[in-house]
Amino acid sequence: MIAYNAGIAIVDEELNIIDTDFAFSDYVSDSEPKSFLSNVFPDDWHLLHEMVEHLAAKNSETLCFRVFREDSGVSWVVANCQKTDGNQGNISISMRDVDTLDGRNRFSIDYGTGLLDKQAIIDYAKQRIADSDEGFALCIMDIDNFKKINDTMGHSFGDKILGEVGKIVLKALGNDGKAGRIGGDEVMLIINGKTDKTGLRKYLKEIREKVECMKKDKDGYPLVTVSIGSGNFPQDVDTYDKLFNLADKMLYRAKNRGRNRYVMYNSEVHGPIIDGELETTGGIVGDAKPQDKTKLVLGTLEGFFGDENKTILTSFMQLVATYEMDEGYIFFKNIKSSFIGFKRVVDHEKPNDYKLGRIVENISAMPFAADVKFDKKFNDNGVFVVDTPQNQLKGTKADAFFSEHGIKHAFFYKMNKSKRDCYVALYNTRDNSRKIPQSDIIDFTYLSKMIEIALKSR
Repeated sequence: MIAYNAGIAIVDEELNIIDTDFAFSDYVSDSEPKSFLSNVFPDDWHLLHEMVEHLAAKNSETLCFRVFREDSGVSWVVANCQKTDGNQGNISISMRDVDTLDGRNRFSIDYGTGLLDKQAIIDYAKQRIADSDEGFALCIMDIDNFKKINDTMGHSFGDKILGEVGKIVLKALGNDGKAGRIGGDEVMLIINGKTDKTGLRKYLKEIREKVECMKKDKDGYPLVTVSIGSGNFPQDVDTYDKLFNLADKMLYRAKNRGRNRYVMYNSEVHGPIIDGELETTGGIVGDAKPQDKTKLVLGTLEGFFGDENKTILTSFMQLVATYEMDEGYIFFKNIKSSFIGFKRVVDHEKPNDYKLGRIVENISAMPFAADVKFDKKFNDNGVFVVDTPQNQLKGTKADAFFSEHGIKHAFFYKMNKSKRDCYVALYNTRDNSRKIPQSDIIDFTYLSKMIEIALKSR
């Protein structure tokens, strides 16, 4: 056997040591271990267990993990793992210290996260495009408010968060893609063969939810969250620069909608791509033409839970347009602004034609949501309808908000069974707007409930 500088170990499927060479004994902290894992950094144990599982279907696998050295330090190693010739149940793990690899063969690892470094992930993405034999998704992810985390909790805490997020990404991707750190807290993900929304959502949803559960404050709210934007090759664009820019714009939208979410490019929602560039025209989403109300209500149920896999964003935009509302928002109580929002822009030449008004994305502050007096206004169904703001909102923080923003009538729905208090808000701001009809209130309640269920399932 060739003696690599970090040594070779033969293990069984439980990672128990069967044999080692002298290089291994000289390199690791525990020179006579019973288990291979006794010299592996605990956070990386799952990589070895997953390797064993993967070798049930193939002969070899290369992975990177951290090892406790003989001098009590910790080093990254590259390991070639393969089934032994004599006993297919045994595995040979040949390790090499990353720092000893020469420039031609160096395995480009970002030591803070365990992901590939910037140049390595960019090279991989460009190579995938050059091969062009299979579609893939390129995603840009960053940690929300990371500067604040560093400033308030210290850079050592921030470094730890980076490492933990890196592990979550690696575990979620498995053998289906690669990820690399391209900036301070920014990560690029290449997810192979997952260009459909359902397939891609599985990975992004797992990453978002696992990060959200990492650290909680005393009230149970997440201290660390991520936002992700994605685009597809070759379905959306066909060059690296255009693909990166598209994913970056979707990341911006995720940030702009309140963070802690992923946005996958959708031409119906985000606009067409013309000559490789996304047409955004001042943030306008689209005409959002009104449709039959019954069709909308029934279509929302089928869209969320049938085969259409319609996004909450698209359905909510259609709701605002169909019921001729001037503004609509979905927001959590624990954030200061909405994370989905739309506002109607009326053609100045046709100021009375609200049905043809264009819908634009909009963010609104929601300071009144934390007001206990406002919270008590909701009925048992989680609904609060405002017809006379000056009377119904007197003594609440919403009173001044309605006056400042010229809100004449409003519908609110509170998602009482949600893990985090979440609301739907619909406003009319026209002076000639009428009270919201009871039939519309029933529809709003139903549609809001559908949104609540969809939010829980995504």
